[in-house]
This record gives sequence, structure tokens and C-alpha cells, in this order.
Amino acid sequence: MEKVALLVLNFLKRSLNVEIREFFEKALGEEKLSCSKGAFCLQRLKLHPSFFFLWNQILVSGFYEHYGEEVKRWKGFRLLATDGSMAYLLDKPSLRNHFGVQDNQYGQRVMARMVQVEDVLNRIIVYGNIVPISVSEQSIAYSLADRYPADSLLLFDRNFASYALMYLLMNQEESRHFVIRCKTARTFNEVTSFLRSHKSSKVVNITAAESGIKILRELGYKINHKTAIKVRMVKFKLPNGETEVLLTNLMDERVYSVEDIKQLYGLRWRIETKYYKQKNQMLLEEFSGHSTCSVQQDYFANVFVANLHNLIEKQSDVYLSLLEEKRKYAYRINQSASLASMKHLIVRLLLQKKETILILLELQRAFEKYLEPERNGRFTPRIRKHKRRHGRFQTFTNYKRNL
Repeated sequence: MEKVALLVLNFLKRSLNVEIREFFEKALGEEKLSCSKGAFCLQRLKLHPSFFFLWNQILVSGFYEHYGEEVKRWKGFRLLATDGSMAYLLDKPSLRNHFGVQDNQYGQRVMARMVQVEDVLNRIIVYGNIVPISVSEQSIAYSLADRYPADSLLLFDRNFASYALMYLLMNQEESRHFVIRCKTARTFNEVTSFLRSHKSSKVVNITAAESGIKILRELGYKINHKTAIKVRMVKFKLPNGETEVLLTNLMDERVYSVEDIKQLYGLRWRIETKYYKQKNQMLLEEFSGHSTCSVQQDYFANVFVANLHNLIEKQSDVYLSLLEEKRKYAYRINQSASLASMKHLIVRLLLQKKETILILLELQRAFEKYLEPERNGRFTPRIRKHKRRHGRFQTFTNYKRNL
């Protein structure tokens, strides 16, 4: 099972025959050994996907324990952003039955839902899961309410704005702090009146609607229409002229100003860029198998490797700081090139315990070869790309595969 686990981690994005041959030759250095892709597919079914999930939990715990006081925080809080995305799957009976389908104007597409929680300051995915498309992002957030660390400050986009979630976060043994973007229409009556006012910050009591009561009662909470929660509303103008409203339980305006809250919520965008990295640079949706087990293994392995890549990247912080003193711009590691340099080396890193430090230094030097300037302040309008209906591969301008 050891070789099976390492093979799954080794970016299986090409033909399995090619990947297996190169795994034994380049990663293990055993040219005389190999196996067929059929044998590998049978053996991987014996490895439960939760192995990679738990392996990631150990990696995350080790990060917080090792870095200790050096863990980046915002005014004492760990900043955890929660967001979801969807993954396109092949239309196979096993995947269709487990993950379900999504209807659109072209017919039905087999899809899965991914939900992740990322420490956006330290760029670590502390939780990730892939579930059937019928499971909502909100329901997963409800189930995580008592599992978020007590010292965390939670960031959510407008899909999570609900009385039920805020009530759950505020009514744990230790209240969780949050900042949630709110839809400016048809969410809460208090928000509508707040938008008409000249105030930029206001504390209000919000009571439950029928939908919130139903959700919370199903979760075992006894509430009614008079059960109120106290939240603070903050609003400000975006560069495009729109007004954004945020809901939070950071009440003290002297400690948490409107500008603080605005900049704080802007950090949530980093979880969006993490999905971009996983899908476009790590080729997450190029699953290596057609079974439910294969899809789950590939997803959890992707999360683990994304975190491991970030931790190796952190080794170059001192080098980048020294470089910044000599150059006009700050520099960062090129994600695509550094990920490509991990192929095969990640197997040696996890397999050869005596050479761990040497391999880490080798990876660090490889990462530092691929740098790019970090030009802050640039703004590019978001362009939504739609999946093609036909064809195995998609072609985008100025984009080439790295794995």
C-alpha cells in the first residue's frame, strides 16, 4: 500500500502506463520493477481515501505546532476562509450514482461539490472535502460550526449569509468570530434600511425567519421568531461603485474600524486563488480513475500536496526578503514551475527518511530558480469561462500544462 499511496500523490495526470513506468524508474530508481495499470487500479481500491484526509490533518497539526508563535495572525486571530467550488467528473455510472448530476441548458453534467477551509494568512488548507452535488455549502458550514478553532476569525462570502449560520457560530461553548458578506437585497430587512442610511457601521438585532427556525430546529436548537442575535453591519464602496455590506460580531469600532473590516474581508480572495491553483496548475479535475474511490483519493491527495508545496515554499521566505532589498519589486515563487519540480521528488521526500533534509533543500533550490515579480495594485475584471461541451482538452491563451 505504501507504493500505491505514493503513486497517487505523484501527480497522475498523464496515461497511467507512462506514469507507472516513470514512477518506478525515476521516483524509486527501480527500472526492473513495474506493474500494469490494471493491477494498480485494483490495489488502489484497498486504500481508503480517508488515509489522505487524515495525513493532511497530521500535516496541518504539525505546521501549527512547529511554527508556534511564528504562525501569522490578524490581531490575534487565525483567519479561516470557507468557500466551495464544483468539480466536473466523467459520466460514469458509479460517479453519477454517488455524486449526482447538475442540469444546465446542454443537459446533465456529473459534478461533485468541494468545500474547503483555508488559513489565508498562512496559505494552509485546514479542512477539505468532496461531496455529492446535492450537499450544500451552507450545510457543511453548519456541521463545522463547533469544529472551527476558538481562536479563529471566519470569513464567508454572500452564499453563506444566513441567520442560522450566525446563530450557530455565536452559540457554541466559545463564540466564534466571523465576517460574512451579505447580499444587498432580499436577505435581512435590517440591511435594506441600513443601505438607505448615511451610517457606515451599525449594531442591530436580527430575528429568525421561518427558514432559519426550521434549519436550527433540525439541528436540535429550540428557537422561535423572537430569538434575536446581535450583529454589526458595515458598508463601504467598492472600486466599481457598488456598495458592499458585511455582517460581523466584531463589535468594538475602536479596535475594528470600517477600514479594518474592509481590508480583512479582502483577504478572503486568497481561497479563490487556491482553487485556481488546484484546478488549473495542479489539474485537480484530471482525475486518474473512474471510480468514486479514485476521485476521492485524487482530491484528498491534491489538498495534501498543495499544503506540502506551501510549506516548502515558506523555506524560501528569507531568500526572497534578501532579494527584495536589491530589486525594485518583491518577488514570489512561480507556482506552476515549482509544482512541476515536485514530481518524483515528493516520492523520495516521503520515502527516504534519512535524506529528508537534503531533499527539502533540493526542492527549495528548485523553487528559487523560478521567481516572478509581485506587482500589487493591479486589477483585472473577472471573466467567467464556460466548459466546452466536446473535446478532451481545453486551450486557453498563454497557458500550458506544467504536469
